[in-house]
This record gives sequence, C-alpha cells and structure tokens, in this order.
Amino acid sequence: MVISTRVYAEHPNLALVHTIRTCEDAQIGVVSDAGTDPQHDVHVFWIEAPDFEKVERALAEDHTVADFKPIVEKGNRRTYQIEYTDEAALITPAVNRMGGIVRETESHTKGWNLRLEFRDHESLYQLHEYAQDKDIRLDMLDVRQRHEADDGADLGLTDAQAEALICAHVHGFYDEPREISLEELAEILGISQTAV
Repeated sequence: MVISTRVYAEHPNLALVHTIRTCEDAQIGVVSDAGTDPQHDVHVFWIEAPDFEKVERALAEDHTVADFKPIVEKGNRRTYQIEYTDEAALITPAVNRMGGIVRETESHTKGWNLRLEFRDHESLYQLHEYAQDKDIRLDMLDVRQRHEADDGADLGLTDAQAEALICAHVHGFYDEPREISLEELAEILGISQTAV
C-alpha cells in the first residue's frame, strides 16, 4: 500500500521561508534529481522570478541561508546551490526517517507545498506529531491510498522506452520552454534521434 499526500508547511524557520515571503512574485522549487555536496550540505533549488536582484538580496538576508551561488540561468529561471544555516528547520529529513519519500517541493504563499509518499498511515501520523512538536503548521491538502498493483507502472513500455521517457522528463524535454533538445537527449541516452 502507498499513502500519497500533499501538505502545506509553514514556519518562520523553515528553509528559505524569509525569501519566499520577501519575494511574493517568485516561485521556488527543489531540484529533486540533483545530488547534494556531502561535505557542505548544499541543496539545489530553481527560482523563477522577474527580479533576481531582489531574490539575491532576500537570500543574503535569509537567516536560514548560509551561502548561495547561481549555477544555471535560462530565461526567468535560475538554479541555485544553497547551503543552510543551523537555524534552518527542515521537514525532509523527518519524512525520510519515517520511511517516506518527498516527490515534489514548491513554494506557496508563506511556506512550502510538498507531495509525499508513505508506506502506511502510521508514518503520516508520525509526521503530524513531528510538526506539532516543532510548532510547524502542517495542513493536509490531499490524502490518497493505493495498492502496489494499482500504481500504473505497467503501461506496456519496454525498459528502454521507460528510460527514455524518464530521462526526457528529468532533463526538461517536456518543460515549456524546453530545457534540452532531442539531439542532446539522444546523446545522453547514447542512441540516435530517431530512436529517441
């Protein structure tokens, strides 16, 4: 069984909340397929904003941010490496300790929307208790339960087809505007453009 839930989390010490509140016209999300730097605990975020000077001023003033560095820019979106201070409150480590997975994280109003998956209801209750103990506002927006056989994984795709679709999604082929060309995707997969 898989419990899938969407939650809204809000607390002044959650990572980047000062920046979220200061830059109301910006959208921030976690780059979930990016690795971290184990020596510096660096995390990767994308930020869409009309004014990056304002964003970087907010990041510099954010008490949860020890350091930040832009690494990629495309249009009105920049990707940043961000290192947290010790003051930063985090939900993701607690979710991981409970055996859960964070599928998606994006800024929303004064906090974060997260899409999570757990193996059982008990883990979901534990998350709720964790949030209460830390005075984190945690609103359950949606909860769904499905059995493993109902996960839609059997779509009639070969392993190579599934790999190509996942690779295309991860590298932004389906984003608007497109982040990677068909030629670049073929190079990553090691196959021809026609095969892709």
